[in-house]
Amino acid sequence: MNRTIPLPTAAAEAAASGLSFDMSVIFSPTSHPSPYVLGLVIPLCIIAFIARSLANHQRKRQSSLSLRYDDHEDDNSSEKAPETEKQVLKSQLSELRSVAASQGNPVTDTAAPTHTASGKKIWENDPAYVACFPDLTKVAQESSEQEVEQMKADKVLYYKLQNLEDHPDAIEQARERLMGLFDHVLASATADPSSTILSIPTYTSSALQSFLTQAHMSSTSRYEAYLARRKQGGPREMFPTREYAKEWLRLAGVVKYVDGGWLSGVLDIASGRAAGLAPATAEGSGSLERQVGKMAWQVISEEFGDGDLTKNHVYVYERLLESLGVGAVDAAGRAVPGYERGFDGLPDDQGAPRCWQAAVAQQCIGLLASTREFFPEAIGFNMAYEALPYHLLVTTRELRELQIDDYYFALHVTIDNADSGHAAIARVAVERYLEGVRKRDGQEAMEKMWRRVQAGYQLAEGLPTTPCSPKQFKPAVGKDGLSTWTLHVPASTIPEATDVEKRLVGLLGRKTFAAEKMHCPSRMTIQGKTIEEWLEPHTWTAEKGLGFVRALGEKRPWVYHGDPAKSRLVKELEWGGRMFGAFSRAETELVRVWVRSLGGETGDAAKVDKLAGTYEGFVGELPSRAGSALDPLVQLVANPLRATRKSLSDILRRFPSTDGPATIDDLLESPSETTGAIHMHKVLPVWLISTSLLELFPFSPTKFATPLGSSVLRLLRTQLGFGALHSIEDICAGMDDVGHDLDTPQDIVGLWELAEEACRRQGMAVPSDIVELVESIQDERVRTFSVELLELRTRPYAAQAQLLGLTLGFTDHLHGSQRIASVLSGKSQQTLERIVKEEKAAVVDCIEYQTKYRQTQEERDDWWKGVVMGYRMAQRESAWLLA
Repeated sequence: MNRTIPLPTAAAEAAASGLSFDMSVIFSPTSHPSPYVLGLVIPLCIIAFIARSLANHQRKRQSSLSLRYDDHEDDNSSEKAPETEKQVLKSQLSELRSVAASQGNPVTDTAAPTHTASGKKIWENDPAYVACFPDLTKVAQESSEQEVEQMKADKVLYYKLQNLEDHPDAIEQARERLMGLFDHVLASATADPSSTILSIPTYTSSALQSFLTQAHMSSTSRYEAYLARRKQGGPREMFPTREYAKEWLRLAGVVKYVDGGWLSGVLDIASGRAAGLAPATAEGSGSLERQVGKMAWQVISEEFGDGDLTKNHVYVYERLLESLGVGAVDAAGRAVPGYERGFDGLPDDQGAPRCWQAAVAQQCIGLLASTREFFPEAIGFNMAYEALPYHLLVTTRELRELQIDDYYFALHVTIDNADSGHAAIARVAVERYLEGVRKRDGQEAMEKMWRRVQAGYQLAEGLPTTPCSPKQFKPAVGKDGLSTWTLHVPASTIPEATDVEKRLVGLLGRKTFAAEKMHCPSRMTIQGKTIEEWLEPHTWTAEKGLGFVRALGEKRPWVYHGDPAKSRLVKELEWGGRMFGAFSRAETELVRVWVRSLGGETGDAAKVDKLAGTYEGFVGELPSRAGSALDPLVQLVANPLRATRKSLSDILRRFPSTDGPATIDDLLESPSETTGAIHMHKVLPVWLISTSLLELFPFSPTKFATPLGSSVLRLLRTQLGFGALHSIEDICAGMDDVGHDLDTPQDIVGLWELAEEACRRQGMAVPSDIVELVESIQDERVRTFSVELLELRTRPYAAQAQLLGLTLGFTDHLHGSQRIASVLSGKSQQTLERIVKEEKAAVVDCIEYQTKYRQTQEERDDWWKGVVMGYRMAQRESAWLLA
């Protein structure tokens, strides 16, 4: 039996959908627009609608992120119905009482009306409608034991990865978890690849673009159909009530708090040729990977606000939850940040397992995104994640209806657009990479990298990131002849019944008449229906029975896949159970057989073991694991978070005394230039490592969503060549920073590229990556200093004062050296001058702000001492290097 819901009256059907402009020409069911129109006009209209919302929103968010949508029709109005409608309301309330009472929620005479005075349906006042959605407060209870245990493990790993410098052991745990997730999603995709990216066996740019265009069109077409249903008077399909939306936002927070984290390690000091390719040649260095990594890094920069905290996506979501009073709050009433335990206000065994799984997947692939690990998979993941999903469009619209700030979601509709936004950057990055590998290493190498890109794409596609997906309702005619809405379940999504399912459905069908009215006291619901509703004999069909059996199979603790002895359903049928005798011995055994069939002979755990090796079988030889047989210094670089774990005081023992100036103006000194030839073999390692000192800050997205993180991001941007300083009027650059042309990509020159030029002009070989470089270090002092710098960079937050002091010192005394600039071309000298100017301005602003930010004088003094210590060390070693 389909769940039916009274349809609004004709007046309600004619009501506007809530859009502020007329889209009826485009979305008319009688029109037949060309594919070109659908592909161009619909997305433009959607973006125009969202852009208008964003413009209005930006003007209002100076004092608060909370909005009051005065220009939007209140779909939640509960006006008192006029006298002429009382009889209709009385009849409807009677029906509601009956339904609600069966669920243990009696409706009193003071229940809210179901229609406004104009006849508009008040959906959230209809228990039958609300019951069509899963209970988000019981997601964990209705998950399998294995899913809950995995969620608890994911929570531990999530915490470790958000606080990585204190938990280096999480690196191996992350790799193991990531491999398991690859196995999981690829097993499903390879079984039926027709609708996945795996349907493109051989890469071509046209095939990829066609696939992505079809995926985009699917989302916009579904949204078109959704808008049509809403305009006809259909109910919301994502959020039945405002409270439901708030709980959904809370559960989804775990994913939103790592927004952008899937690219954290895509560009770092060890970037070179991707693992799995042949060794580098003179013509085959890692410059291609660095160029593509920069393109992908542009996405993470914009996710983090390009150095503007108010544009940081994690920060925006934190403020949203804070404004709603959702999740844990600190003593000041602010949302507890995502790097702390229990930030969602839920115990360890509660939450949405699939959200934690998706969040951990993003953290793991971001941590391991370097070219020595899962670089192709990371850029493939990014290409999928930046595409426009249908649920995002629905979420944005329905949050507005419920007068909940939708800015975070609307922001992703516009910034991720497929023309000049993140979706475009992600696609072009993949295309440039694969075409570059083909040109450099040949067709076979390119095809191998393509399979790894596919694996990353499918990982993002195969892991839901939200607590639940949108429902879909369809108009129908009820038994009473009145118009109704019924929950729509596409038949194509229902697999054919197995033999044991057919036998069980037949058994239950025979039992329905004997069980009629026997389950009325039960308040338990399964997929929004009571047991009595499921087993109603006059509406029982084989189709309905199969739906019940499969829904029951996912109801914990009643059924545990593969484990009859643990399943409460079986226990209730046995001696001592409340249904003992209702089923014969043979019938009870059939239930046991069915439960065993759900998990195989050894239960749920067997599914995981069976999937092991799927990823390796798909992509071929696994990437090499860097650092396993290298000396300690190379291991430290290749695996940058595997420091020797000396204490911070041990690392800083060789640093100069902190006695010195009291202000930053007193600290800054003009470098004392010397003359003579530059020894690039000494300068180069320190120069390159100096560009990496701040790279690990973004590995904790929630810690990065702070004034400190924004300052560091500006520094990273200028060191990479993007430019650091932005005015409040600036918008995200999108494709402007990376270029549209595949054949002549825009060259973004940063400190690393300038060092490469200096090497070439000095007749030195350009290293393929930092590992190759440090292997060649002969000078013991350079080697010792390199180790100290690499040790410090693994503690970005604990050693933040020293790292910022070092950065300022290198800016003054190494990057700003006129002797090094003289080795470069005229154009590159201008680039270096700009970078040094922006770098110094950004780091000075950061140090001054952070010094004032400290709450006590003692904290300010300690912070300042760390800055001075780092600056003096960089000053001393730079002078020696250039002597």
